Amino acid sequence: MAATPSPNYNDQQLLAGDATFQSRVRQSMINACVGFANAQSGTYWRERQTYAVGVMGAPDSYKVIFSQMVAANSAVIGDATVGGTVPLTSGNVATQAALVTDGHIDATITSNFNSFFRTPGF
Repeated sequence: MAATPSPNYNDQQLLAGDATFQSRVRQSMINACVGFANAQSGTYWRERQTYAVGVMGAPDSYKVIFSQMVAANSAVIGDATVGGTVPLTSGNVATQAALVTDGHIDATITSNFNSFFRTPGF
């Protein structure tokens, strides 16, 4: 049986479950929420503010789902798997998770933030 190429869902799930990765995502999530909570204009700014305030009130309640979303991003999982050349395992996930850039985490959260709430007109 041929090995499943990386990155795959197993890699994404291992990355999303890493405690240090979740803490990094949590911090990025809070940083993004502060920006959204302070915004006074933009597309869906009121919805973003409302959701951001809820997230900041209980960030640990949201970090797992945000971590799963971030781990599914191609740039993020690409960082962790070194472009798909290093499959993640329980033994190497912490080391590989450290390769994910803060910029990729931040960009994934800000660009996908609207997917966590219902936007008007849908």
